[in-house]
Amino acid sequence: MGFKNGWHKCIEFIADKWRYFLAAVIFGIIILILAFVVSKKTTQDEDISGVYKDFQVDANVELNALMVNYYNAYAAGDINALSAYASPISDGEASYIKFMSQFIEAYNVVNVYSKKGLEDGSYLVSVYVKEKFVGINTPAPGLEFFYVRTNENGMLYIDNSYGTYNQKENETSQDPKVQEVIEIYNERSDVMKLKKMVEEELEEALKSDPALNQFLTETIRTKIGEWKAQYKAQKEQQKAIAEAKAKEAADAQAKAAQDAQAAALKAQQDAQEEANATTVVITEKVNVRDSASEAGNVLGTLDGGTQVKKYADENGFSKIEYNGGKAYVKSDYVAPVNAAPAPQPEAQPQPTTNTVTLTNTVNVRGSKDENGERVAVGVPGDTVTVLGDAGDGWSRVSIKGIEGYMKTEFIH
Repeated sequence: MGFKNGWHKCIEFIADKWRYFLAAVIFGIIILILAFVVSKKTTQDEDISGVYKDFQVDANVELNALMVNYYNAYAAGDINALSAYASPISDGEASYIKFMSQFIEAYNVVNVYSKKGLEDGSYLVSVYVKEKFVGINTPAPGLEFFYVRTNENGMLYIDNSYGTYNQKENETSQDPKVQEVIEIYNERSDVMKLKKMVEEELEEALKSDPALNQFLTETIRTKIGEWKAQYKAQKEQQKAIAEAKAKEAADAQAKAAQDAQAAALKAQQDAQEEANATTVVITEKVNVRDSASEAGNVLGTLDGGTQVKKYADENGFSKIEYNGGKAYVKSDYVAPVNAAPAPQPEAQPQPTTNTVTLTNTVNVRGSKDENGERVAVGVPGDTVTVLGDAGDGWSRVSIKGIEGYMKTEFIH
């Protein structure tokens, strides 16, 4: 009973004080969330701690050498050499670099400012450089940002995804975490102070050299606009060519599929026709055509009595085997083998003979020629058997057992 009464009192206490218990639970949850957020922020701050530290100026010999080599290759427009120091280089940037190299005489790397990047072996780099243009005396001060990483071979390289060109054109993807670090870097007071210093030096250079001022504010902007238009047209042409080739390939593939389907259908049709084929006979001489039409081209003829293989009937024509292929003849000239009348041989004309008695002396020649060899001579009273008309005024005759030719005019 004592335990039971104690339990009831506990429940009554909680019921009476439930609001305080609920507030305590909510407070505990808030504390846990804040602890998690602070812990996460601390971890992030540890990853990007380098961005909050002071610049290192020309402190890394390898980093300085990388920048000098990069700018030398850039000034020369040498994309192959440049690829050893920076990656990736898009087609658009490669075209831009080659275009710009015609105006650049040289770069002078003045200072390399660096801070630790997001990961080990990476650097946030600002390069103070002076750019000497062709035909212009005063170099132009500039400040360019780079994100440098270490490759698998332990060599430094510029991750060009975060370079000036790609920041404007956005041709290659970027890591949001790296972008966040870069944004923090650019907002740091020491970076902003460095930018202001270089901008002021550039303003002084533009004031001191009208040629430089005109080149940077007018000439190069116009030239870049022309390059962009030309490059865009070139890319559109390449795209059109690629699309045309793709369409041509797709059309060829579709045609090949259609041809294969047609071939398969024809093979099936041929097999069916072959299975249903019968042997027929041509009843009379008939034209063989390439289609089931009287307008079809004549391929040849078949004589009456010729047996052929028949496959089908089409439009009053019979489809038959002909010279190893298939052709057509009028069905009126086709009959089953058993029903066709046997062709009768054509009657040969029989030579007519008659006997005449010569009234004149006549030469008998070996050929139908008055100058032909004389094989006999008929005299009045001789009997001549006329074997037939030899044409050209001559008759074939027999006299005294000798056959030859005699002029028809002397035979009465």
